[in-house]
Amino acid sequence: MKDLLVYVADADALAFMRSMLSRHQALGIRAISFDIERHPQRDAGMVQSGAELARMRKKDYGKALLMWDHHGSGRDHKQEPPQVARDIQDKLDTYTWSGKSAVVVLVPELEQWLWHCENAVATHCGVTTVQLGQWIAERAQKLNSSADALKQKQPKELFEYVMREKLKRTISPRDFEEIGKRAGIAGLLACDSFRSIVDAFRLWFPSDTAACQE
Repeated sequence: MKDLLVYVADADALAFMRSMLSRHQALGIRAISFDIERHPQRDAGMVQSGAELARMRKKDYGKALLMWDHHGSGRDHKQEPPQVARDIQDKLDTYTWSGKSAVVVLVPELEQWLWHCENAVATHCGVTTVQLGQWIAERAQKLNSSADALKQKQPKELFEYVMREKLKRTISPRDFEEIGKRAGIAGLLACDSFRSIVDAFRLWFPSDTAACQE
């Protein structure tokens, strides 16, 4: 039996989480065995059948994490993220995952994490943080918005603007994996969804140092 199953909605999230879980010391957890799988029907599929698919893998893993983007999930115009998370967590609990699983809804989507580790984004893009900030400010001014508002409400569109329009590059899961390798954990912890994942990991898989102190 492996320690953890992570169910995600797409290849970008899979790549980022793979980078994160390879940095167990930075996360403050012990080294763990894990698999990351993605739902073939993406965000909407996670909401519709993610818990049922996790149920089928119960004998193979000690813990399970389900995560997806609220935007595009099919529930984004019907329910608030906490309610959706509770609904799916209730299903997991019914399937005997109670106390051994977590559900995290990314609001509005995974790309919000990127703007909590701008240094890593800039390094990956081969530009300075000053240059990246200027591009973001230009975009915000054009849209009659603020940089912070774009990062929070349109994080995916902002990343696409930087990559496609300014750098003339296509976006692939490799970008998320490389940014994840460089991302500062302290900055990411300021994002509620990322923090909730790390809190669960630290509860489930305390570091050897923490275990020795108890």
